[in-house]
Amino acid sequence: MRLATFTIFSFLALGPVNAVVKPTLWDIPQVDNGLFNIGIAHAIRQNCSFIEADSLAGIFYVWKLIGYAKKAGYSLKETRVFIDDDYEKSVLRSRVKKYLKSLGLNSEKLNTLCDFGKVEITNRSQIGKLLRIN
Repeated sequence: MRLATFTIFSFLALGPVNAVVKPTLWDIPQVDNGLFNIGIAHAIRQNCSFIEADSLAGIFYVWKLIGYAKKAGYSLKETRVFIDDDYEKSVLRSRVKKYLKSLGLNSEKLNTLCDFGKVEITNRSQIGKLLRIN
């Protein structure tokens, strides 16, 4: 009887250990790249008075990213919590700033980001599709 009880409790104790752990949203390439593109577009539009967000394109793009997150096991609520999290936003800002700096762009110098934004819009890159010239 003791052996049976021990075996049952051992099995129950191991159950949760074998649970599948979801990757973070940063570990899902489509979500990671998508949020990165949104972050770059945001930095451009914040620093250029004549470039603004293409809201409709942005909404469709975000829903596409939410779809990737859902396929990875995230609910809409979990995805929104991640996107709205201040720490995750700071991670994204840091990555964007580092990337722009690697291109020789400085958010302190407006013309460099504006020129970069115009090129992205002209080339119809994913970043450019999120922006428009007003």
